[in-house]
Amino acid sequence: MNYAQKKRTVVHWLPVYGCMATGVMYAGIGVVALLSFFKLRNGGADEGSLLAILNDYTIGKIFIGLILLGTVCYIIWRFYEAITDPYGYKNGVKGIVKRTGIALSTVADIFIVYSAIRILLGASHIQPDGQPVEEREMAQQLLQSYGSWPVIGLGVVYVVTAVVQLLYGIMQGYRERVDIERFSSQFRHVVHFLAWVGYAARGIILGIIGFFLLKAGVGDNARYVVNTDKAFDFIGDDVGHVWFIVVAVATFCYGLFMFAQGVAYDTDRD
Repeated sequence: MNYAQKKRTVVHWLPVYGCMATGVMYAGIGVVALLSFFKLRNGGADEGSLLAILNDYTIGKIFIGLILLGTVCYIIWRFYEAITDPYGYKNGVKGIVKRTGIALSTVADIFIVYSAIRILLGASHIQPDGQPVEEREMAQQLLQSYGSWPVIGLGVVYVVTAVVQLLYGIMQGYRERVDIERFSSQFRHVVHFLAWVGYAARGIILGIIGFFLLKAGVGDNARYVVNTDKAFDFIGDDVGHVWFIVVAVATFCYGLFMFAQGVAYDTDRD
């Protein structure tokens, strides 16, 4: 047994499971978005809504459990990564910014876990058609209890995370986490393409959600809040149908990239 194998512990497998769960989630969202565009279903291209759709079926409940477990694994790994610094970012300004970005990237995953638990417990108002009922209820409670600043702050977190996602894909920040040199050049080209378009799609969607959270906070109106499904609707209605399809396909590509990343994940630059 070599040194790299000896270092492998349970924690080193967490991102592998997490990537697979994330891949299922976002590939599914991309498919539902396209089905909605072609009028084959009525909405539901959202993390919570996809879970609500699955919850109607026994096998779907099993999938929710697997997605929940995988997403929790990924969140634990990301915080472990930010704290222990296995990639050697160090404690300088650049290193702190990168490690903070790692922690911020779990925001969407935390909401997925929250939604999955509530759906499995039957305590959720999440709509299978993608209506952002719970998101707006949460924003309204924050506005009534604490004023505009918590909603504005959440919007800022989403916008910053969106920028991080865009830069991550453009600058190929994922390369230090995937050991793809042992694969064929064709596989490497496919992975880079999936990552580029996938992170662009995630950045666009998160940026739109963040923008409307800021609008809700500044305007003191929770009705401005959108989720992933309504972010897609915004693209289709206000940007163009072609861009809706592009972002939906790119979201599906993000799911495929997460599968590929799970296959080739390198937890410590070995």
